[in-house]
Amino acid sequence: MTALSNGLYFTFLSLRFEFGNFLKRKRILIAAVFAIIVPVLAKYVINIPDYDWPYPPIYKLNVHIEFAKRALTFSYFPVTILTAIFFASGSISDEFEKKTGLLLFSTPQRRISILTGKYLAALAAVLLIVSIVYTVVTAQIIWLYGTGSIPFALVKSYLLAALFSCSLVSIIYFLSSVFKKALTSAFIGLFFLFLGSYGLQMLMEKLEVDKWFLLTSHLGLISEVLNQSRIIPEGTIIEETQVSFGTGIAVMIVYAVIFFAAGTWIANRKDMK
Repeated sequence: MTALSNGLYFTFLSLRFEFGNFLKRKRILIAAVFAIIVPVLAKYVINIPDYDWPYPPIYKLNVHIEFAKRALTFSYFPVTILTAIFFASGSISDEFEKKTGLLLFSTPQRRISILTGKYLAALAAVLLIVSIVYTVVTAQIIWLYGTGSIPFALVKSYLLAALFSCSLVSIIYFLSSVFKKALTSAFIGLFFLFLGSYGLQMLMEKLEVDKWFLLTSHLGLISEVLNQSRIIPEGTIIEETQVSFGTGIAVMIVYAVIFFAAGTWIANRKDMK
């Protein structure tokens, strides 16, 4: 029990130290400004639904949901992937590139607790930025449509976004353990998530191959969950969604756990020389 409590304590120290570095270097501030600007910009880029609605007032909640979907679709992924790279790409590779690990990893603290703390610090920073994005979108809904117009499904969307963010951070953390330069980790992460994954997804769609195992194929869950709050007028034909929430959640968890475990294992065995 003592060993476990010591491990948790040292992990917390590593998390606090790493998160403190983010604050000192103003990385949190920079990412927070970005997380505010993008959703605000979304209001001027997307087509904002208005109350010119051909149904009774009860159905106006659909307008609020549609705005939330469009704003999150525009904002969430670019903000999260860029902040995940911003905070996680150097979490391990910086220690090898700058040789600071020679001092850090030689302390009595177990390396695995240091690595876990670094991962959790990057994850905490990204989740903070995700929270800012959702706060800004919620504030815009209140401003445009009133305080009684916030769909409860926005909470579910936030929880899915947080889980998806865990997967993104794990992937970048894994790349940071593989490569010795943070810039390489960042570039490969951008290519893998923006181009490689989407390119493979489009190819599989053309080949009519099921792409359930691709993380980015479940990104739509974050906005699709809002549809559960829609009030559907009688006689309206609803297109069935191909998104499986159970499968999507399972895939996100698997990506988050496997890439974190693999990254920690590689970094724990890596030689500083």
